Amino acid sequence: MIQLDINAKLYDLATEHPEIIDLMDGLGFHEIKMPGMLQTAGRMATIPMGAKMKHIDWDKIVIAFAEAGFEFSKQKVEE
Repeated sequence: MIQLDINAKLYDLATEHPEIIDLMDGLGFHEIKMPGMLQTAGRMATIPMGAKMKHIDWDKIVIAFAEAGFEFSKQKVEE
């Protein structure tokens, strides 16, 4: 399993692991594929922030990432 820091910015995660872009698009984060979105909002947002904003169930994200060979190295911080 590839460890992902749950608090890492989306831009950094996608730069290191570009395959998560399609994974996130499939989960409902469609804006990630819009030109410039990753370079702007992605530099400030984390996956938990996006999930909260898009109302995407965190467990669904964890399962999808695990099926793709990823796991989060830190626990999600409730806001």
